[in-house]
Parts: sequence; structure tokens; C-alpha cells
Amino acid sequence: MLTRQQKRDKIDKMKKDISNSPYIFYITFSQMKTKDITKLRSNLFGANSKMTLVKKSLADIAFREVDIQNVNLKKGFNGQAALIFSDENLFGALGFLNTFKKQNKDNFNILGAILNKEIIDQKTLSMFTSIKSKDDLYTRLVWSIKYPINKLAVALSQISQKSA
Repeated sequence: MLTRQQKRDKIDKMKKDISNSPYIFYITFSQMKTKDITKLRSNLFGANSKMTLVKKSLADIAFREVDIQNVNLKKGFNGQAALIFSDENLFGALGFLNTFKKQNKDNFNILGAILNKEIIDQKTLSMFTSIKSKDDLYTRLVWSIKYPINKLAVALSQISQKSA
């Protein structure tokens, strides 16, 4: 059993990590082998991310104290909870988490994320899983802008050829 001071120290450390990390994922898992969690941790470390196992009630307090109100790990989620803090590579960390989730469907769940202090739910987060990197995101953005312009150019070209 943790003393009141030990709990306060854990909350303060989580608050520091939450404040210093632009991307935070919160996950739960149960009945997982230690080697699988260790593998996930090492993959995340390679993507400049770190995973911290947390007590749900202490994590909820830490989120409230840094003014992130709508995260509630204690209610409605079973299993061990963990927070994943990512400094710069949102898509790399999310890719590892999504792959790990596919391999461990019944025992692992990505509950949501906090991106620059904004809460992202599972549904919105699932849209991000197909993006591999920032470059991939930029490519998709440029393509979505370019595609209609190309279609318009082709249509105008065909109209001008018919009228000539």
C-alpha cells in the first residue's frame, strides 16, 4: 500500500510528463505476457515514446490537476492502465500501438489520446492509424487538393477540343 506522500509523488511525476508531452495515449491491457509488454515498450522507445504503467485513480487526479477534464480511466475500463508519452512522432507511436492491438485483440485496447491538450476519442484516433508519418499526411493533403484541380483541367481540355 502506498503512503499519501508516495501517491503525491507519483501524481506529480505524471503531471510533469503530461505537461511536457504533446501526444499522450492511454491504454488498458489484461492477461498479457510480460515479454509482449516489454516488446511494445522497446518499440515505442524506438519511436521516441515511453510507456508508464499507472494506477487509474492517480492518473485521473493528475489529468484533472493539469486541466484535462474528460479523461476517466477508473470508470468503465478493466485491466491494467498505462500512459504512453510521445514527444514528436505521433504516427510512429500510433502505428506500433495499432499493430500491437491487432495482435492482441481481446487483451489490449487503445482508449484514446490527448493531442496538445485536446482529447481524441477512439473513433477519431482510428482515422489516424492509416497515416504512417507527417510526410504521408502532407502527401495526402496535397493529393486531395490536386486531384479535383486535375479533373477540372481534363474537363476544360476536353471542352476546348470539342469546340475547336
